Amino acid sequence: MMPRLFKLPVLLLMVQTLIVAACSPLAPRRSVPPSIQTTQLTEAEQIAGETLAYLMEVVLGQAGDPAERSTWATRGLNLPLDFDLVSRRMFGPVPLRAELMVLDTNILGLSEVLYHYDRRLNLFKGKREHDSLYPCAELMATRLFLVQKVSRGEKVGLAAMIRHKGLFATSSRDANETELAAMNLSDKEFSFLKAVFQSEPAFLRYMEHPFLVSTLQKIGAAEQDAFTLSADQSANYRRWACPSPKPLHRSPVTIAILPSMNPMFDASPGPAGAVTPSREYQNILNHLKKAILEGLARKRLDSGQTDSTAQHPVFYTPERPMAIYPGNAGRVIEDVCPKADFTLILLGKNVYRAIYIDPENDIYPHQKRIYLDVDDIRYQQIDDEINTIVNAVLPALTAAAPDPVPESSIPLPKPSPVL
Repeated sequence: MMPRLFKLPVLLLMVQTLIVAACSPLAPRRSVPPSIQTTQLTEAEQIAGETLAYLMEVVLGQAGDPAERSTWATRGLNLPLDFDLVSRRMFGPVPLRAELMVLDTNILGLSEVLYHYDRRLNLFKGKREHDSLYPCAELMATRLFLVQKVSRGEKVGLAAMIRHKGLFATSSRDANETELAAMNLSDKEFSFLKAVFQSEPAFLRYMEHPFLVSTLQKIGAAEQDAFTLSADQSANYRRWACPSPKPLHRSPVTIAILPSMNPMFDASPGPAGAVTPSREYQNILNHLKKAILEGLARKRLDSGQTDSTAQHPVFYTPERPMAIYPGNAGRVIEDVCPKADFTLILLGKNVYRAIYIDPENDIYPHQKRIYLDVDDIRYQQIDDEINTIVNAVLPALTAAAPDPVPESSIPLPKPSPVL
């Protein structure tokens, strides 16, 4: 998928409108029910954690639009670690917020995914009918801490932080010198993080999320040790691996359709609540499959082939969203459907704007995959992508089709004997 282009006046008007409306809430939308406080993350929160791991790469200047990376990597370096100051800025006017974060409209679609699966990560924390455009103060405070740590070339001892997480609880004692050394925190940093975690205890649980731990280690914010290496091994999607095809449904081509950072899934309330595709998502999925099959039929017709004996692809469509982007797409596909002949990665509305997709390396014909925006599918703006998919899989389908039987080899019926 190539990024969509906007005319400059339209883009400037959009940016101005977003900044003016930044203190206003977003429009009402379907929301995940408020999460129940447990010691474990719910399935929806697990998905939020996976999304948060990638968002952290973006807001620390390690991923996303290359033009914004240096700005994200330096914003807030000179601010003091003071959680009250962060809170005042996040609830204050736009210019104050801009001291903590980049007013990057590219991340709005990605942020909406994050708030969908855990509204506490929004500035309004799910306490209002609407969501803000901005993330919660605790998230911005955590970014401020990490960006300063990375800038100094220092790494947090996450394993020690988790081991001593009781020190971050309300009414707990301060950490001693040995504990601070193990966590690689100063007194000021410890007090700052303690204020963050006491303001939102769920943040400490997110700090144990395998995808987030793996990401922090990868970008140099956390020490590499047995804890982070174990998290990296656990940060996978093997639970949703493509099953082996049934003997009666063999096909020469498998097309995997993987939802990535997509808010079109509903979550049941409760700690064991399942995350399931919404009816809207199912409709989009069905439309996409139909478009592919119709594209194959047209291509065969144009080339003079008959569709009566044609082979058709099988589709693998896991019913759970993932966090897939060019940096990890190969690994995720290997976990989920390594035998897929082609993979379609379905991104939530405008999420692609927070992802840098290099057309010379990240998509077909250089890789057996492309990225699709759900809105492009909804409004049937995927003709070029359908042609790409058809051209990629048709040769294998054609090669597997049985050879047509020539008319001369068809035995004629024997004449009935004359009585």
